[in-house]
Amino acid sequence: MLRKKCIQKIFRTTICLFLLLVVSTISNLSNKISPVMLDIEDVTMAGNSYIYVMDKSGYLVKRPIYLQSEDLNENVLKIVFYLKNKNLMYSNGLLNEKLEVLSINFDEKYLTIDFSCDFYETEDLNSSVSSLIYSLMELDGVKGVTILVEGEYLKGYPKIINKDISIINPSFELTSRDDVSKVVIYYLLEDDGKYYYVPVTKYLNDNREKIDILVDQLSSNSSMELISVVNRDLELIDYREENDMLILNFNHALFDSNDKVLEEVLYCISYSVFDNYDVSMVLFEVDGKNVGNIEKNHL
Repeated sequence: MLRKKCIQKIFRTTICLFLLLVVSTISNLSNKISPVMLDIEDVTMAGNSYIYVMDKSGYLVKRPIYLQSEDLNENVLKIVFYLKNKNLMYSNGLLNEKLEVLSINFDEKYLTIDFSCDFYETEDLNSSVSSLIYSLMELDGVKGVTILVEGEYLKGYPKIINKDISIINPSFELTSRDDVSKVVIYYLLEDDGKYYYVPVTKYLNDNREKIDILVDQLSSNSSMELISVVNRDLELIDYREENDMLILNFNHALFDSNDKVLEEVLYCISYSVFDNYDVSMVLFEVDGKNVGNIEKNHL
């Protein structure tokens, strides 16, 4: 009888110690920031920000992510994690998986990140840089990025890199060296039943204003691999810039057959405008009447 009670006591003591160990382990894990934990919004492809990752066709595409923190440094770390992770369903790991962030500094709209030397260990440095710059500049207030590698400026790039300098999905449609324009235009790309926006940096022999070029390019559907949802009959009647806003006045072809403006049309045009003009809003008109607007900070 005594032996039985001793065994029961030992058993209860062992169970208590085990439970204390489990609770302690869970508590320790919960106090650590684990970047491999995905939010529900990440899995469902909804989000409050975007990253640019390479799809199976070789395009850098704009895909949504969810950034839960209000701390800029934490959001930078999460973006870098996404861009170097090969196991996520929307990323192929453009950055080296061993890459470490040594320091982050944000000062007056400019972000400086110091990386380990693994930053150079990539199959396509230009795509990696473009992906990183475009992704980081989705964060509020970031107007440019300085990339350091072990304290030294990134080789072959200016000290401050922004979308004007970074070339994403380049397309050359040149016939001469004269009147060369660089215009970033957003198209749609279908991937497994989902549609994503794709910025294409086009080089053309065209000295017109960029808004004229991008509207003509979108309405001509000249990129066969990508999708333009803009009506071929769309014409830009006139435009003007007022109070940090670009006002675009189109003909009736901005509407679809149901006299509605497709959201995808507004976004393709607005994304293109924001990458070519320093404005915070695009206001759309049809024959001089306001039909909607897109704010840069609400995209």
